[in-house]
Amino acid sequence: FPVTIVFASPAESYVDKRLDLNDLIIHNVYSTFYFKYSGPDTLGVKKGSILVIDRAIQPSEGDLVVITDRLCHKIRKYEGQTNLWGKVTWVLEKK
Repeated sequence: FPVTIVFASPAESYVDKRLDLNDLIIHNVYSTFYFKYSGPDTLGVKKGSILVIDRAIQPSEGDLVVITDRLCHKIRKYEGQTNLWGKVTWVLEKK
């Protein structure tokens, strides 16, 4: 009887990790929130874009932020506002 010897491929046990957007865009899972923007196109943000906001990051002058005005959230450039809700870290837009 003939004997066949088979060697396993060195790459057989290698499993490539799938790309996970959570790993890329979230720094702190407990302070990160997503909003679907429904306002008019402004500051480079288009209606329907997904905003990723991190409430734990202190913004710098000129950063895109979400501010609160009673029950309404608005996006603005940061200029030392005291009604700051969080810093926009990513704007995800469908192409």
